[in-house]
Amino acid sequence: MVAQLLQLRLDLLAGEVRQSAVRSVLVVVGALVALVAAVAAAVLVGGLRDAPAAVAAGVVVPVGALLTLGFTVIPLAVGVGDQLDPRRFAVFGIPRRQLVIGLAVAGLVGVPVVAVAVLAVAQSVAWMRSPGVGFAGVVAAVLIVLTCAQFARVATTIGAWLLASHRTRDAAWLVALVVVVLLIPAFSLLLRVDWLAPGGPEMQRIADLAGWTPWGAAWAFPADVATGHAGRGVLKLLIALAVVGLLAWAWWAMVGRLLHTVDGEAHTRRYRNLGWFDRLGATPVGAVAARSLTYWGRDPRYRMSYLVLVFIPVVVLPLGVAGVPWHWTALIPLPLMALVAGFLPHNDVAYDNTAVWLHVASGAAGWSDRLGRVTPVLVVGIPLLAAGSVVTAWLFGDWDVLPEVIGVAGCAMLVGLGLSSVFSAALPYPTVRPGDHPFQQPQAAGALATTAQSGMIVLTLAFTAPAVWFAVRSFREGQDPWGMLTLVTGLGVGVVVLALGIVIGGRMFDRYGPDILAAAQRN
Repeated sequence: MVAQLLQLRLDLLAGEVRQSAVRSVLVVVGALVALVAAVAAAVLVGGLRDAPAAVAAGVVVPVGALLTLGFTVIPLAVGVGDQLDPRRFAVFGIPRRQLVIGLAVAGLVGVPVVAVAVLAVAQSVAWMRSPGVGFAGVVAAVLIVLTCAQFARVATTIGAWLLASHRTRDAAWLVALVVVVLLIPAFSLLLRVDWLAPGGPEMQRIADLAGWTPWGAAWAFPADVATGHAGRGVLKLLIALAVVGLLAWAWWAMVGRLLHTVDGEAHTRRYRNLGWFDRLGATPVGAVAARSLTYWGRDPRYRMSYLVLVFIPVVVLPLGVAGVPWHWTALIPLPLMALVAGFLPHNDVAYDNTAVWLHVASGAAGWSDRLGRVTPVLVVGIPLLAAGSVVTAWLFGDWDVLPEVIGVAGCAMLVGLGLSSVFSAALPYPTVRPGDHPFQQPQAAGALATTAQSGMIVLTLAFTAPAVWFAVRSFREGQDPWGMLTLVTGLGVGVVVLALGIVIGGRMFDRYGPDILAAAQRN
């Protein structure tokens, strides 16, 4: 059975190059590039044999731990398309022990595992400094290959199992978004460190920390032996062996569960009331607002949009790392969040797709549709604006800046909502359809999307400019009278633009309802 599963794996790999000519070329070129890169990296790692042991450890351990982590994260993200998913073999009656061993051996065949095997051999060459250290390097090479292969096998199976539903896939994309956002300040920190000195204290500290993790223990074991820390090396060897054992047990348990688990169980929900529709009353504004609040709470497309607001403060961290005083950076996140919050509903009609016909056919006044659609942002945004202003003033260290903060941030949000009420009726453009992935791009957006988005941003900044100018004058010349002018001007302009936007956008919605319905259905 093991031989049959191994042959099946080889046939699947061969099938990758028997499809269309373009796909075959891409697969072959990709495999060759990966193997050439692995060989090039192996040459560099093997060349560390003549370098001091501490310098070699500062390169091998962090890079190896990062590589092993990739064998965990990447298969988890793409595990939905696993060709060797144990559930595919449930109907063949294969004994559990044979299937576990066969799929594990078949998982060793592939370009990624071959590439990591080349690097594992290279790291053993780098530790060929004495018989004892060289033997430790050989043992580490075996553990590295087993660890990477098992991480990939377990992570791929978990990905195929857990990410089968739309909800969990959306959560996975959200986690990926969080990681990407957090990498922004991380890169700014990296630029401040001399990473070209592997023997430096930073790399040595990272190598030491990585060596105690499940991903770096196998790589760090011979490094500690080479640097004279045999005791620590033995502990890391035990960690590496424990990781291999735990992964083998997890693989055994997962195969057993998946062979006896039926997918697609139906789950029903019971609702005791109509939710927001009961709370907001039977009026046109209340109905549209209830529908919008329901969408903003349940639709993954909306969740992915407004959850971006949570990570905006992280983006300004590079300014502090670059040397900008931290108390000044505290003034930036809230206005940015308010600007984005006002921008979010600028294409709200297109998110409805065919359902916008309810708003058009109901005969309700257009202004009620406009007001109802901005209600979710107002309901959530105003309390958050008040709380964020207090936090901003506290971080800045001066409570006297509250008028400037509230004036600028409030103006940005209210102006954005007013302009969104106009733009969503005047320039709706294709967006992600209901049920599609939140990050899926529409087939036809073209220049209309660029025009709407750039117009929104430019006009919002233009209407917010007076409040920003008064705020700058306040910081340069003193609070009196510029602080109060910032507050009054910002909120005044915001309220006026919001009111005019609802009225003008409502008239456009009344006049161009059929055109809006046709535009919302384009994709």
